[in-house]
Amino acid sequence: MNQSLLPRAQARRIRPSAPLVFSCLSLLAVAPLGAQTTAPTAPENEVVVLSPFTVSAESADRYRAGEAISAVRVRAPLLDTASSISVITRDMIDDLAPGRVFDVTRYVAGVQEGRGIQFQDRMIIRGFETQNGARTVDNFLQSADADNVEESIIDRIEVSKGPNAILSPAGAPGGSVNIITKAPSFRPSRTLTLQLGQFNAQKATLDVGGPIADSKSLAYRLVGSHQDTRTYWSSSAKNKNSAVAPMITWRISDQTQFTAKLVAAQHEIFREPALIIDPATKSGTVDPKLAPGFGYNGLNGTQTWSAVKTDSLDLFANLTTTINENLSVRVAANARRYNSDSDQEFVNGLPGLNNRYNPYTGELTLNQTWALTNTSLAHNATTNPYIATPRAYFNPGAIGVRGQIQWTQAETANFQTDAVLTHQLGVVSSQTVVGFGYSRQQGYSRVKDPGTLPAIDLSKPTAYAYPVYPANLTAHNGNAYTNMQGFINQRLGFFENRLYLTGGLLRYSTKTQSWSWNVNTGIANPRSVLDDGKNLWNLSALYKVRDNVSLYASRSINASPVIANNQPLWRSGEQDEIGFKTEFAGGKLSLNGAYFQIAQTNVTVPNPARQNDPTAPEQLVSDLKNKGYEFELMGRVSDNLSVIATYSHLKMRDALGRMVRGVADNNASTLLSYRFTDGEAKGLTLNAGVSYSGKRAGDAPINYTVLNVTGKTFFFLKAHAVDTFGATYRLNDRYTFRLNVDNMFDRKNYLAVAGGVFWGTGLTTATGRNIRFTTTVNW
Repeated sequence: MNQSLLPRAQARRIRPSAPLVFSCLSLLAVAPLGAQTTAPTAPENEVVVLSPFTVSAESADRYRAGEAISAVRVRAPLLDTASSISVITRDMIDDLAPGRVFDVTRYVAGVQEGRGIQFQDRMIIRGFETQNGARTVDNFLQSADADNVEESIIDRIEVSKGPNAILSPAGAPGGSVNIITKAPSFRPSRTLTLQLGQFNAQKATLDVGGPIADSKSLAYRLVGSHQDTRTYWSSSAKNKNSAVAPMITWRISDQTQFTAKLVAAQHEIFREPALIIDPATKSGTVDPKLAPGFGYNGLNGTQTWSAVKTDSLDLFANLTTTINENLSVRVAANARRYNSDSDQEFVNGLPGLNNRYNPYTGELTLNQTWALTNTSLAHNATTNPYIATPRAYFNPGAIGVRGQIQWTQAETANFQTDAVLTHQLGVVSSQTVVGFGYSRQQGYSRVKDPGTLPAIDLSKPTAYAYPVYPANLTAHNGNAYTNMQGFINQRLGFFENRLYLTGGLLRYSTKTQSWSWNVNTGIANPRSVLDDGKNLWNLSALYKVRDNVSLYASRSINASPVIANNQPLWRSGEQDEIGFKTEFAGGKLSLNGAYFQIAQTNVTVPNPARQNDPTAPEQLVSDLKNKGYEFELMGRVSDNLSVIATYSHLKMRDALGRMVRGVADNNASTLLSYRFTDGEAKGLTLNAGVSYSGKRAGDAPINYTVLNVTGKTFFFLKAHAVDTFGATYRLNDRYTFRLNVDNMFDRKNYLAVAGGVFWGTGLTTATGRNIRFTTTVNW
C-alpha cells in the first residue's frame, strides 16, 4: 500500500522555501489571509510532523507542485485527485513579478481575462467570471469586494476548476482561485525587494522571519509592501497599494501547531479611462475601433480622482493536531472587516440601445433609431413598416458624465472545523473527511448619486472638474447572510490504491437577505430573503492505469444563494468531467487533460446598462451551458528547462446560442524557464511566456427585438496574444537582479477586454510595452 496517499501526519524533512520578495513602507489597512495551508519551514535536519491540512513547502519542480489542498481541504497528491486543480508556485510568481493575480493565472488551462481588470482579481474560469465570490484565501471564501489580493503575501495559488461544493460552495460555477498565503518559518530569512518600472511598478517589499529568540517552538514572519505607481493611461492616474502581515506559529508539540496571521491592506485603484465604441461599427465586427476623438492611451476626459479606495483587516487563526496515526483535526477561524470609499466618474445619459436594434435583423445600428412609420398604428410590413432615423449616439463635445460616491462596509466571521480519519480495512484503504463551516456577514452601502459634472469635451480632455453632490443620501442599502455547511467526503482505495471511489455530501443552509431604507423617512423597506437549504453532492472514480497514469470521471452538483434585482434565487447546476493525469521524471513533469460539461441556472452578471442608467436592473440573470476540453503540461523537461504549456477549447453559449461576452472559445499559453547551473552564466535564469485568447463577444445584446428577432452581438474582440520576457541573476545567494519586459513587441491600440459599448462595462485598451527592474537583497 502506498502510504504517501494517506492524508495523515507524516514525519519528513522540511526544506526552507525559496526566498520571497517585496516591501513594507506603509502600515495602512488590509487584505486577506486565513488558515495555514503551507507548512512552516524547519531548521535543516530537524524532523517535524506535517499535518494533513497543510502542503509541503517543497515542490516537485520550480513550476510544478505535486500536491494540493483545494479538493476537500486535505492534502492530496494531484495524481490521485479526481478533479482539475492547477498549482502556481512561488518560483513562478517570482519569475513573472505580477502586478495582479491574473498575470500568473493566465498560464493555467481554462483561465482567461475577466472584465474590469483593475479590481476584484477578476478572471474567467471555464467560461464563468469569478466575481461575486469565487476567491478564497487559505480556504476562506471572500465576497465580491473591490480589492485585489496583494502579491507580497502570496505563497502559492491553487486553481480548482469546476464547481466545488466543499471548498467554495458559493463560488462561481467555473471554479475557484484559492490563494495560499505565506507562513512563519523556523529558518531565519530576511529579504528586501525594490521594483522600478514604466507603469504598474514602483513597489517595495520587506519579508523577514525565523524563530523567536532561537526558539524551536515559536516562529514569526512579517511581510509588508507599499506601491505608488502610475497607470498605463496617465501619469496622473495612480494606483496605490499597501499591506502589512505579521504572523506567528506556535509548535505546541510534534503533533499540534497553532498559527495566527493578521493582514491589513489598503488600495486606491484608478477606475478607468473614458471609451466609446465607434458608432459606425457594423454588427458582428471583429477588431472594433474607438469612436473618433478617443485615444487608446489617454484618459479622454476621465477625472484623475475617479477611484475605488478600500481597506480591510483580516485575522486568521488555525489549529491543527494529530490525535493518533489515523485521526487529525483542524479548527480555523477568520474575522474580516472590509471598507470601501469610492468616488467615481461614470458615463451618464447616453441613449438606451433597445430602439437602436434593427427590428427585422436584430443588428445594432448605433447611430440610428427605429420606429413605426405611424406610431399610432400596428406594424404592417407593407403599409406601416419600422423605419430608421439617423440619430447620433453621442456628441463628442458634450458626453454626459456624473459622479457617484459610495461607502461600503462589511463585517464577516468564519469558522471551520475538519477531521480526517484514515483506516486500512483489510485490503481496502479508507479516508473519511468530515467538516462543518459557519459564516456570517452583514454589510451596508450608502450612495450619493448623481454628482453634477460638466460634460466631457473631447477637444479639452484634461479639463478638471469635481462633482456637486446632493446634500442627502440617495440610497442606503443593507445585506446579510448566515450560512452553515456540514459535509462528509468518503474515499475508498482498492487494489493497493489503484482504484479510488469517492463520494461526498454537503448540506448548505442559508439565510441570505437584502434590504434598503427610504432615504427620506429612514424606514426600512421590505426585505428580500432566501431562507432555505440544499443538499449538494459529488461522485468520482479514479483508476491508476500505471503508477504514473490516472484516469478519472466525476460528477458534482452545486448551488449558491444570490439575490439579484431584489429577487432571492438559487444559482444551481451540475458538472460532468472525465480526464487523465500523468507524471514523469519522478513527479517533476505532468501532462493532464479533461473534458467537461457545465450547466448552470440563474447565473448573474452586472448589467452593462447600469453604468449609464442608474435605474436599470443591476444584474442580468440567465441560464448558461458550457462544454469543452483542456490540456496542461507543467514541470521540468530537463535539469535546466521548466515549461508550462496549456490549451483549452470551450463552447460557452447563452440560452439563444450566442457567444457569452468576454469568453473566447480557444485559449492557449506557454511559459519557458531556463536556468544556467554551471559555467560563466551560472546563476542566470531566462524565462519567456505568451498567452493567446481567441475571438470574444464584446457586448451582451438584447434577447429579442420588437418583432421577436434574436438580437445579434454588436462587436467581437479580435484574437490576440500577450507576451512577457524575463531575466534573473542571483549573485552569491545574497543579491538577486530581475528584468521583466511585458509586451516586448509593443502591441497596443486595440481593445483587449470589453463588456459593452461604453466605459464602465469593462471596456479596456491593451497596454503597451512595460519594462520593470527588480532588486532583492537577502541578509
